Amino acid sequence: MSTLVQTPEHRVSPLLPALAKIGVWDRVKDKGAPLHQLRLIDDQAERWTKPVVEVFRAEEVADTPFGHNIINADLVEALLDVAKDEENLQLTFNTPVEHWTPGAITLADGVTLEADLIVDAAGRKSPIPALAGIKIDDHRPNQIALVCQIEHSLDHEDISTEFQRREGPLTTVPMPRAASGLAQSAIVWVHRPETAQKLADLDDEGFRRSLQSALRGVLGEITALRARGGFQVGTQVADRFDGPKLALVGETAHVMPPIGAQGLNTSLADVAVLLSLLDQPSAVHDPDMLRRYSAQRRGDVIIRLKATHFLNQAIQNGELGFDHVRRGALKSLGWLKPVRHGLMRAGMRPFGVS
Repeated sequence: MSTLVQTPEHRVSPLLPALAKIGVWDRVKDKGAPLHQLRLIDDQAERWTKPVVEVFRAEEVADTPFGHNIINADLVEALLDVAKDEENLQLTFNTPVEHWTPGAITLADGVTLEADLIVDAAGRKSPIPALAGIKIDDHRPNQIALVCQIEHSLDHEDISTEFQRREGPLTTVPMPRAASGLAQSAIVWVHRPETAQKLADLDDEGFRRSLQSALRGVLGEITALRARGGFQVGTQVADRFDGPKLALVGETAHVMPPIGAQGLNTSLADVAVLLSLLDQPSAVHDPDMLRRYSAQRRGDVIIRLKATHFLNQAIQNGELGFDHVRRGALKSLGWLKPVRHGLMRAGMRPFGVS
């Protein structure tokens, strides 16, 4: 799959320059595809013959694209290459954490590592939050996301399209051209578990035909299909992002749903805010600094999680009145420019990152 690295308005993103500063961006910038437009299609085919379509263009609020889509493997490879070149950084692989105390962790091989501040970015299965007495709220909306990569006959024109469907969104993510020279996109297709299982059981040709129909021709003919997979949709959020000599970042602190391309950028925002608060050596030992980090980042994450949860529930709600309200709200974004632009900027810039 691919990751969206966002580039907020007027070239002042705290996220992409962070990658540039450590030498990662130069290694991946030619491997990504810019995202210039977001197209939302209210696609409740069982009720409406004509879907509502609204297009958001980055040029309305910025002089850069919304972001750049980069294949995960390419981004991880670049990050590891840079890390291996850092003289003062020690890398240890495939050795899980077995114990934690403030300022120290013990690995499965018996090695104990000590630090003034432990930054836990191990992900949703990290044992440290539980050892530190930090509760994790886990929400599962009974949806499965099917993922794949496709080559297609029509150019995606750097547009990401999201079909808002009753069972969940179907999203196309523009990617760089394939080796064949054809346009290619990543697909995230959310369904209820029973439908997802039926689709997963199809052979590639059957799956291709089903996806071809669902895409309504926006990418033309699907000429190649690969990297099929799936995962359960869910969100997680820690009740606090700090502990004694401890900061939780990324998916240790929060897991975002595959809606709105917020995952990696929310994690990078954690790092940006934490670094901004660590502006002097003494701050590492300051519990108030860690509490400020937790309050600042958790507030932003909760807002984004609530927004995506509300959108997901609004799409699944089959009541006629609710459908009318949702479609009317989407149409209104076409002429309510201040609201439209405000939402676009909010999606591009995490709270607390200037």
